[in-house]
Amino acid sequence: METISKIRKEIYQLNQKRWALLEKIIKSRELLTASFYERYTKCSNPNCKCAKGELHGPFQWLYQKRKGQKLISTSCAADKVESAKKYAANYQIFKRNWKQVVELDIEINRRIEQIEAVLEVDAKEFIKKKEGENRGRKQKEGKAGDKESKN
Repeated sequence: METISKIRKEIYQLNQKRWALLEKIIKSRELLTASFYERYTKCSNPNCKCAKGELHGPFQWLYQKRKGQKLISTSCAADKVESAKKYAANYQIFKRNWKQVVELDIEINRRIEQIEAVLEVDAKEFIKKKEGENRGRKQKEGKAGDKESKN
């Protein structure tokens, strides 16, 4: 039973971490479900500085990919850059916390399986057997023998 106490304590500690992360997720602020980055470009003018390696930019850019929806990759409005950076950062924190909750759930489930293995009692201990009783499937007598005896 010392093992069970140890496992229960581990579950309790994992659950405390899980709840702390859930609190952060629940209290999250605005989320921009996109990546925010700066992009540099090269134009087609052969006399431009970019032809010599000095690219144009940086341009503020958003990249969003959602399941079943069209990919969005576009420039960010200049007056929305700071908000977009902040909300995209909030989303990264949100996703990281969510991933950690999922990992903790897996660990908690492993510990519960350990408790089950330690506490499990073999069902054979509860089977009532009579002296000389065969507990297998009953065989129908004479099925194969009946055919042979009729022939």
